[in-house]
Amino acid sequence: TTMEPDQWKKDDLGNWNFKDDFFGEQAHLAVSGQLNGEALALSVGDIYTFGPTFRAENSNTARHLSEFWMVEPEMAFADLKDDMDLAEGFIRAMFAGIVESCPEEIEFLGKTYKETSAESLLKLAQEPFQRISYTDAVDQLLKVKKFQYPVKWGNDLQTEHERFLAEEVFKRPVIVYDYPKDIKAFYMKLNDDEKTVAAMDVLVPRVGEIIGGSQREDQVDLLSARMDEVGVPQAGMEWYLDLRRYGGTPHAGFGLGFERLVQYVTGMANIRDVIPFPRVPNGITF
Repeated sequence: TTMEPDQWKKDDLGNWNFKDDFFGEQAHLAVSGQLNGEALALSVGDIYTFGPTFRAENSNTARHLSEFWMVEPEMAFADLKDDMDLAEGFIRAMFAGIVESCPEEIEFLGKTYKETSAESLLKLAQEPFQRISYTDAVDQLLKVKKFQYPVKWGNDLQTEHERFLAEEVFKRPVIVYDYPKDIKAFYMKLNDDEKTVAAMDVLVPRVGEIIGGSQREDQVDLLSARMDEVGVPQAGMEWYLDLRRYGGTPHAGFGLGFERLVQYVTGMANIRDVIPFPRVPNGITF
C-alpha cells in the first residue's frame, strides 16, 4: 500500500477501505508469476518467465533471500514426468553450456572455491539424476539419527535432509516427487491416493533444492475444494478457475532459483554473495 498505517480506513462493515490507495483495492507483492504463466501456456503453448520474486518468510539462512530471481517455464499438455524431464534436461544443458562458454571463469573461481571445477559441472551434466518418491526419501532419512530437524512423513524436508540425499545417499542430483498435499500449494494436482500431490523438487549437492515444480490441478471442482480447504479466497481468482472450467488441459511447470544456480556453479557458500543487493529478513538495504 502507498498509504501510511494511520491513514488506513475501515468501511461501515469494518473492512479495510483501500479506495484511496494506488490500485483502489488491496494489493500484494507477487511471490511468483506462475498463475499468470498458466494462463499464457493454456493459450499459446509452452512459455517461460524470468523475473524477480518475493518471499516474506523469516528464513535467515545462507541459501534464502527475500527477493530473488526465478526462471519459470510452464508447459501445456504435460504431466509430472514431463516436468521432471524438462527440469533435469534444463540443468544438465546449463552446466554443459557453462563449461563450454566460460572455461576461464570456472578455472578462476576454482582457485578460491575448491568445489568449483569444469570436471564437477560436467559430471552433473552427463549423469542422469536420481528420482525417488518423498515416501522413499523419508525411509532413507529415517535410517540416519544425526539430523538437527526431525524426519517424519508429512514434514517438509529441511536443507540438511536435502543435502544428505544428494551428497551422501546418491552422490548426484536427486528429484524427489509426490509430496504430502498438506505441505504443498493449493494448485498442485491431487494424486489418486488423495494424500499426496504431483509435486517435485530437484536437489543438488551443497545447495539443496534448486528447482521446485508440479503438475497443476486441472479439474475445477478439485481445485475449488482445495482452495476452500486451505483458506485461499476464490474472490478475485475466478479467472484462474475459469482456465479449468471452460476447457483446460493437463499442464505443469517449475521455478528455478537463479541465485541458487549461481551459488552452485561458483562454489560460493552464501547466497548473499551472488546477488548485487541482497534483501533478507531485517535487512532491506545492502
